[in-house]
Amino acid sequence: MRLAKSVTLLLGLLLFGLLVLAGCGKSQGQAEGNNKADNAAGRSLLVYSGAGLKKPVEEIGAAFQAKAGIKVTYTFGGAAQLNNQILLTGQGDVYLPGDIAELKLVKEKNLVAWEKNVVYHIPVLAVPKGNPAGIHKLADLGRPGVKVALGDPQANPIGKLADQLLQKHGLLEAVNKNVVVRTPTANELVVYLSTKQADAAIIWEENYQGAKEKIDLLPVPELKDYVKTVPVAVLNCSKEKEMAQQLAEFFSSPAAYQIWQKWGYKPVKP
Repeated sequence: MRLAKSVTLLLGLLLFGLLVLAGCGKSQGQAEGNNKADNAAGRSLLVYSGAGLKKPVEEIGAAFQAKAGIKVTYTFGGAAQLNNQILLTGQGDVYLPGDIAELKLVKEKNLVAWEKNVVYHIPVLAVPKGNPAGIHKLADLGRPGVKVALGDPQANPIGKLADQLLQKHGLLEAVNKNVVVRTPTANELVVYLSTKQADAAIIWEENYQGAKEKIDLLPVPELKDYVKTVPVAVLNCSKEKEMAQQLAEFFSSPAAYQIWQKWGYKPVKP
């Protein structure tokens, strides 16, 4: 009888011990999860991005935020504006300009800690739906009466590209007479086309994705030599270097490339 009671007591103690250990294990796991959340609480990453990249960058940033638990904020604009802001404030973590050449200024100031090419920027000639001005080739942009919208060459890569292209083909002087606006961002060119304030504009292929019902693209062989490359860079002024590196690398991850491609971008092959 005493032996049976002793065995029962021993089993009870063993069971109690297992329950305590299980409870401790659960608490430890919860504590680790809470520590991760606590570590990310109050921390954030600032991403500078070309305005034309806004939709994919925000979607990729949201995916990273959900994965890493750290807040991602953004400043969008033309390359000149973004470069000036980085240099003046000395703040920020990750930078995605519309063209790798736009990194030159911040690299000269030793502000780039790491960089990688991510996707291609493909220029195209666009017109309002139905092509009311009858534009068929690059030279048509210089015809009298044609209203042309171009990017500001001092503010964004698409403006620089357009001027280089037109200069090379001896059209810049004639086309400049038809320019009704020089915009600081590529997105604004789409607005001018969509509202028929312009008959033609040189934009990025991906800008077309959100405006297919209002604009058409025209094949222009001369543009094939002007494809640009979008890089991602970690800034030396980042106070969250490790997380900034993770976010920058995430922009070229398989998950991110699915988002880039959804918005019309072609990935840079390793």
